[in-house]
Amino acid sequence: MYFFTLLLFPLAFVYYVVPRLSELRSRLPVSLFSFCVSCFICAFRFFFMFRAPCNEAEFAYFFVVSVLTYIVFPLFVYLCFLLFSRDSWRMKIESFCLFMLPFYAMFLPCEIFADTSSLAGFYLFVKPVLYLVMIVSVGCELRTLFFVARGKGVAVALSTVVILVEMSVPPLVEVLWHFSFSCALWSSVAVGYVLICAFRSKIVFKLRKELQP
Repeated sequence: MYFFTLLLFPLAFVYYVVPRLSELRSRLPVSLFSFCVSCFICAFRFFFMFRAPCNEAEFAYFFVVSVLTYIVFPLFVYLCFLLFSRDSWRMKIESFCLFMLPFYAMFLPCEIFADTSSLAGFYLFVKPVLYLVMIVSVGCELRTLFFVARGKGVAVALSTVVILVEMSVPPLVEVLWHFSFSCALWSSVAVGYVLICAFRSKIVFKLRKELQP
């Protein structure tokens, strides 16, 4: 069971990169840097930090902690990359998935295995899929925000709202599951989210074209 959690992001990264390796070769140092940073963060957390589990926390508090841990913190690391990288803005924005996939490949399993007292199927299977879909969808929408909607107020606002919703749903589904809401409710939200994101970002058939200018 653990293999799915451990291998999902590495396999997604390979699928994402290999078909266009010649075009993406110059960007692979970004992925290596992201993976090394993630390894360092996970090692630091394991050896020097202790975070008490919030299993009995309130609904809103659990949601906020999930957002900060799995969304805001990785985005902060990506923001640091944006600020300090000397690449063009186009290349930095188009490298979102190349940065995030290796980062989550280490970060997400470490957080799951460190913070979950009983590794339920939700953590091992559903949660990784939700965050993988989120990364690809947000990566596609970021390109729209910066290169298509730029200068168009309504389009910028719409893309921003879409990105915020795409980032909010995985923590929301986890909270619904954690607090024992109806299985039909959280599973419907999860399945609907995956299908809608797959349709919007063309993840099934056209994922490999996502980096085209």
